Amino acid sequence: MFRRFMVSFSRFMYGRNGIDRMFSGLCIVYLVLWLCEGLIGILTDWYTVYFVIRFLMLGLFVYMIFRFLSRNVDARRRENERYCNLVDRLFRKNRSSRGGYGSNGGFGGFGSNGNFGQGGYDQRGKKVYYTPEKPTRDRKNYKYVKCKSCGATLRLKRRKGTHTATCPRCKENVRVRSFF
Repeated sequence: MFRRFMVSFSRFMYGRNGIDRMFSGLCIVYLVLWLCEGLIGILTDWYTVYFVIRFLMLGLFVYMIFRFLSRNVDARRRENERYCNLVDRLFRKNRSSRGGYGSNGGFGGFGSNGNFGQGGYDQRGKKVYYTPEKPTRDRKNYKYVKCKSCGATLRLKRRKGTHTATCPRCKENVRVRSFF
């Protein structure tokens, strides 16, 4: 039953934007507004401010759902890139004093060790975009092995046991062990 729901949900989400860094930031803003609304509603009699915050929360929620379900992925990607540039610019001082947030130098938190298509900064302060070395969609069928002589990454069909493969770049034999 749950598997059938997940399959139908993944079919529904195919070609849609989904969750990105901007969506995560909007969720944080929504939670902060929710806390402010609760505190103002409990501690004060400022009904006008309470309803203004509630109206902002409703607008933000509608915009978040719109971004999540949008099929115009290119426009949402551009929005996300502008947001990432703004956040990275705001936190540049913190990043240089700590030496980076994630393992790849990207802005930390959600997805910091493998920002697919998103980036961080190198030591000189230049923007760096990261692409996946080992795509997750291939990990069941393929094994990625680095050639010891030339350093090339080989994508090999996953087979059980030990076998050898020939590197197409340097023609060296590479020994591959796979347990499943």
